[in-house]
Amino acid sequence: MDYLFVAVVAGLAAVERKGFLQAMLSRPVALAPIVGFALGDLPGGLLLGPPLELLWLGAVNMGASLPPNEALGTAAIAGGAVLAGRALGTGVTPAVAVLAVAAAGMLATLGRTTDRAIEEWNVRLAARAEFLLERGLPAAAMRENLYGLAAPFAVSALLAPAAAALVALVVPAVLRGFPALNAPLGWGWAALGGLAAAAGARAFRSARGIGLFAGSAAVTLAVGWLLGGTR
Repeated sequence: MDYLFVAVVAGLAAVERKGFLQAMLSRPVALAPIVGFALGDLPGGLLLGPPLELLWLGAVNMGASLPPNEALGTAAIAGGAVLAGRALGTGVTPAVAVLAVAAAGMLATLGRTTDRAIEEWNVRLAARAEFLLERGLPAAAMRENLYGLAAPFAVSALLAPAAAALVALVVPAVLRGFPALNAPLGWGWAALGGLAAAAGARAFRSARGIGLFAGSAAVTLAVGWLLGGTR
């Protein structure tokens, strides 16, 4: 059932990200807590959301732009981290979080490849919809649009739980086999937060907003670290 929740949330996020609504619910800062809540660990999602948002702050879908699929990566990381933390009985600690990012973060890059294939599929669907409209078949043309929404849903609903399952399998095995890694991996999570903040600052285009961004980043990272330290 847990992996079904991950599949449904990841699929809906893929549709919301570009095909429908676009209310920014698929952004990591919102999606990670949603995944955590769906799996019964909202604090774990809140720990992961801010640094993932900073890391992929420049990954914005605008027009034909195909950035890394931050929604797919976030769903896999958050889902896998929560399930790994549950298996360990510790929740999402900094060590669990950094290993989850290491194990599933590249899924965002793979998602860019699948996005490209889906875009090409949608071009064909759009051409067919125009053909059907010319033939006076509006209902059939509308179905083509639904097919276009179904494709990203299906891809994310398959890939995200598969990656989450990998994280849930590998991370507990690593931390049980090498418990001494918990402390250095905790510092690794702090380092990842710094890297994410730098990536977010690099994505900024307004010089006047850099100060505000830096202050907000410091606050969000401090909150995330405190949440991780209380688990």
